[in-house]
Amino acid sequence: MWAAFLVMAAYAPFTAWLSDDDTWFLSIVVACLVATVLIADDSARAARRVKRD
Repeated sequence: MWAAFLVMAAYAPFTAWLSDDDTWFLSIVVACLVATVLIADDSARAARRVKRD
């Protein structure tokens, strides 16, 4: 899942370079949403791991 974040983070500047409008901002928003989900998932897994041990 972190690969999706890295791809979107690299895709946003590339899209900004190719386009004249502000559609590249969508890539940044999606990358931030993916990062938020990843951080929440990682912290939930860590909490379950600590609780189990």
